[in-house]
Amino acid sequence: MKKPVLLLLPLVSVLFALGGQAVDRQPQTGFSRTRWLEEQMERGARTPDNLVPENPRRLATFLDQLARTRPPATGIPKGVVRVSQDILSPDGGSAQPETETEPFLAVDPENPKHLLASYQEDRFPNDGGCRILTSAVSFNGGATWQESLLPGLTVAGGGPYERTSDPWVAFGSGGRAYFAALGVDETRPRNGVYLSSSDDGGLTWSDPVAVHTGDSTQTFDDKEAVVVDTRDDSPYKGRVYVGWDMITISSQAELITYSDDGGLSFQPPVTLAAQGASLGVIPLVGPGGIVHAVWLNFRRDLIGELLITLQASHSTDGGQTWSVPVIISGVQASGVAGSRTAAGLPSAAVDGRTGALYVVWQDERFTPSTDQAVLSSSTDGGQTWSLPIRISDGPADAPNFTPMVAVTPEGWVGVSYYSLRNNPSHVLVDEYLSVSKNGGRSFAKSLRVTASSSDLRFAATSDGFFLGDYQGLATSSKTFYPLWTGTYSPSRLDPSVRQPDIFTRALKVR
Repeated sequence: MKKPVLLLLPLVSVLFALGGQAVDRQPQTGFSRTRWLEEQMERGARTPDNLVPENPRRLATFLDQLARTRPPATGIPKGVVRVSQDILSPDGGSAQPETETEPFLAVDPENPKHLLASYQEDRFPNDGGCRILTSAVSFNGGATWQESLLPGLTVAGGGPYERTSDPWVAFGSGGRAYFAALGVDETRPRNGVYLSSSDDGGLTWSDPVAVHTGDSTQTFDDKEAVVVDTRDDSPYKGRVYVGWDMITISSQAELITYSDDGGLSFQPPVTLAAQGASLGVIPLVGPGGIVHAVWLNFRRDLIGELLITLQASHSTDGGQTWSVPVIISGVQASGVAGSRTAAGLPSAAVDGRTGALYVVWQDERFTPSTDQAVLSSSTDGGQTWSLPIRISDGPADAPNFTPMVAVTPEGWVGVSYYSLRNNPSHVLVDEYLSVSKNGGRSFAKSLRVTASSSDLRFAATSDGFFLGDYQGLATSSKTFYPLWTGTYSPSRLDPSVRQPDIFTRALKVR
């Protein structure tokens, strides 16, 4: 495991650490997925890697701050449970060993003590993806966990792909679980969206089923997500929806498809948005089986100005046809110096009783040059949206980022997020949660979930320190389960440094 940035390292070493470890690259005469994506980015394509270009002066200030911050004391904070246990053995390649990132979490709607987590194992620096994805299942409300590696997708799991990314899980009826993932090759043009299923609640997984694949230099699938209709009032109960964006040499559209046979086969995808470059679709199922989708969009106006907006659409016929997209809000994301946070990517949730919709993202509009967690809501099925409100609190110069939103069965809205408020140099990070009991009209003071901070400098690197483009947040009755990346434990490979792991804590709200 690569040692983090330390106080005595010269500036050039700090810059190298932020860039990550050496990357295995192909000769210019061979195919390179990274090079292909860079070419598309020059034409306007968007991935989480290029959402917010780093400001050189801001980065220089951050690098100077690194030299003045000592790591906090080691030890997992009180009440926090470690989920990941590094069950993947290092292979000696360029992937960063003992690095877990980008967690996601689901709760079984028929058993609130049954939780399912997913996350990346051994992140590759710079050009993205990881060696394999991991799931962890708990049957006691998050007190203990059982991990397993996702089989059949990457070489590390006995599959064909070199890399994978974007872990996303969901529950259907009867405890059946689904795991969506990307399959990606760096040295070959093939890639695709895949779905695995589990009939034992996430303990073991089937071989992945191809939702959509590309085997040429013309397309690249990215940022998939899955949701299942489990509603008794829906004519489409049991339908599995998978959405993603597809980058081509001429477009970047959001696509969505569905399966009526438990994820064994899928219908031809429908295009949600074709104008501009779209990224990060979140599908949701509301009352009556109405399906909603939220995503981030980039486009140029008539005079060439870049417009960045969050958009929404819905389907009343089980995903066969979709409404004309509406704009939720403009996005003004600043990003976090030295880190990749996928600024502007949304998280979304629906109130299962009322159908109210909630979307959160990080945005600098309330504190210029410093991102906060903000929220917009809709009470008319996504036709109109409220003006954004600031959810994160604390000092105006402390970044709060990567927010997630979830709604309890009672309709209480929770927003979790990372915060750098407890360290003047903004490299020590904590997890926070804020809750609204009145439909998102107002939020209580944020609760510090972690009694002690973790250090960003021990995180995986991927265009900066990388905790993930998203984190996890799920609910049961009056209870929130945040799932995040922290750096509390010593590395087994090098005990002088720490490793990024996945953590959770059950928070009962009164």
